[in-house]
Amino acid sequence: MIEEPSETISERLAGKALLLTGASGFLGKSVLALCLEDLPELERIVVLLRAADDAAARRRLEEEVLPGAAFAGLDDLLDDPRLTALAGDVEAEGLGLEGADDLSGIDVVIHCAASVSFEQPLDEILDLNVLGPVRLLRALRAGGSDPHVVHVSSAYAAGRRTGLVLERPSGSAPAEPDLDFDAELAAARAWRRDLDAESRLPGHQRRVVAEAKREVGPAGGPAVGVRAEALRHKWVDDQLVERGRERSRALGWADSYALSKALGERLLQRERPRALTIVRPSIIESALRRPHPGWLEALKVADPIILAYAAGLIPRFPANPEARLDIVPVDLVANICLAAAAHEPESSPRTLQIVSGSSNPVTVEQVAGAVTEYFREHPLAGEDGLPVDVPEWRFTSHARALGVLDRAERVLQAGRDLVDGVPLPRADRLELRLHRDQRRLDLLRRLAEIYGPYVELDCMFDDRGTRELAASLHPSDRDRFDFDVGAIHWPTYLADVHLPALRALAPAPRIDRPAAPPARTALGAAELGPPALAFFDVEGVVIEANVAHFYAWLRTRDMPELDRLLWRAGLATRVPGWMRTDRRSRADFNRRFYRLYRDLPAAALREQATGALSDFILPRIQHEAVRRIRAHRRRGDRVVLITGALDFLVAPLRHLGDELVAARLVERVGRFTSELAEPPLTADGRASLAARMAADRGLELADCHAYADSVADLPLLELVGHPHPVNPDFRLSREARRRGWPVEEWATEPGARTRPPAPVEA
Repeated sequence: MIEEPSETISERLAGKALLLTGASGFLGKSVLALCLEDLPELERIVVLLRAADDAAARRRLEEEVLPGAAFAGLDDLLDDPRLTALAGDVEAEGLGLEGADDLSGIDVVIHCAASVSFEQPLDEILDLNVLGPVRLLRALRAGGSDPHVVHVSSAYAAGRRTGLVLERPSGSAPAEPDLDFDAELAAARAWRRDLDAESRLPGHQRRVVAEAKREVGPAGGPAVGVRAEALRHKWVDDQLVERGRERSRALGWADSYALSKALGERLLQRERPRALTIVRPSIIESALRRPHPGWLEALKVADPIILAYAAGLIPRFPANPEARLDIVPVDLVANICLAAAAHEPESSPRTLQIVSGSSNPVTVEQVAGAVTEYFREHPLAGEDGLPVDVPEWRFTSHARALGVLDRAERVLQAGRDLVDGVPLPRADRLELRLHRDQRRLDLLRRLAEIYGPYVELDCMFDDRGTRELAASLHPSDRDRFDFDVGAIHWPTYLADVHLPALRALAPAPRIDRPAAPPARTALGAAELGPPALAFFDVEGVVIEANVAHFYAWLRTRDMPELDRLLWRAGLATRVPGWMRTDRRSRADFNRRFYRLYRDLPAAALREQATGALSDFILPRIQHEAVRRIRAHRRRGDRVVLITGALDFLVAPLRHLGDELVAARLVERVGRFTSELAEPPLTADGRASLAARMAADRGLELADCHAYADSVADLPLLELVGHPHPVNPDFRLSREARRRGWPVEEWATEPGARTRPPAPVEA
């Protein structure tokens, strides 16, 4: 008769000090919550968090970790005398600690901290996932501790295998390559140096500058430079990720993440800890029971594919439908970590695989069927706000999927070249469509490259050691710290637990143009800070017109109808060239456009402009702008109207604000030249003006507001603390999404002709 264990996990850990890393992560929070709730006899719980000092680490614990749903229902956490926050960084030698005494007396370590990204450059992920555990153990030893180390690795550290994958640490299983970590890390760091130098060569510089101009060209040279440099860095990182992926697959691993986990196991073994348990979970997903069914804080490995399908983006995906999709709930992984911590291995190292594929398998095809059924009953909203009608989930080969993506990429590139080179009607809408299609293609390629290997594996992970540990638990712990994956009913877990949790995390659809304007908002002095400056771009924000509209109205105002039509037809032939210029540079467009005023009589045009208010401006006024201007003046803001139009044409708007900054043409002998009296006030020029005006008045730019409709005004919007994109063009709309700026839609209103908007005294 087998004797029942006499001690519970809590009793085995009684009086001991436990150090936990990665407590700000998904698994780490689950482990910490179990320690606080179910292990009252632990003497000390030390949470290692990246922070400037211990006080900052304590603030992170109180503000970022403990308020999470994992700790719901646990009272007086902040008053628990066992709980200590310690500032430390596993990417720094000695963990960055001033002294090693902080790590004295540690009996057991659960090391959860790691990068779980599949798209991190190889040198960075090796530094964290391989050297991190080694630095941690060395720092503990320097502090006088020789603990039992529970190291969380990954089942995929075993590599791309077929058949049965044994519970053996990396380097000891059959047919594994002998790896020189120092050489791998040195090569990865050399790649970064070489790629960084290559990215600065003329060919690459021209490419990133061209792309930056396409995205933010009208915003001016500095904005283009900032974007070009960001694109250069992105190219370097993308190349490093791709090289790391290729190197990993050449050695037999799916990606840099799996390779780093394998190397982390090897180097940790080389340090010969007193006791070492390697816990190897497969794909960690939402909780089965604790803290509540479906607890999930962010998208995990399989989730981006599921949501992309639910959004109607991937009707076909490279995968083996018969392959086992090995997933395990997070609370079961946390349970085995604590069970392992309480049961030191008789022989070290010990490897425990917490997996489902061997005892309770579910196939890719079965999961796909459950996903299809669920999202047909509970569809996501598409970009048009309507429910997405998900198709049947079809499977294809990796090579065929990439071939389709390559062909689609070439078609999109041709479309972008057409938009850049040939002015087209509704170019903004076409560019938006191309952007959406490109975003979809990029997502599909990314998902195929990253996750394809994980849904094509034809292997089964052994979990004999895990089952033996479960059998050795005290009877009261078999429920409390259950990690029996065989008891999971997959249809119920998917339909009632995981997919509802995943749907709740699904991002809201990006609707670039709302069907109706948002509700008007009043400006409150208390919530928007002290009175400051409010800058309004005139064209597109205050009035629905641009400098070309002003010019056409001025020149044709007194013409007979037939002459007016003929004149405008002639002007229309110049529009394509102006559009091309404006897409590249608003300043160049202004200079080129004002050549039309050369030799025109200044006095006569000024006289004609006296009718601009009633004939031209009022029909195009945007009354929401007038209301907003009045609101700013009521709260004491100084309103500055900025326009590229000529001063005498917009003079009637002066009374709306406190200042009007407009373009001025040079006159000679009573006639206009094509020369502007000052450089065109566009792009970074407007930002410089705003900075100077704020400095002259001793105001903080963080308190200032700016309203604009074009990407040309991006520098101004970036400068102030309260940016307001209004009726933005496609490129500004995209930048607003990137920065989280709220977009406003204003329009002209009936009755605009009746009377001019009255000024409001400040």
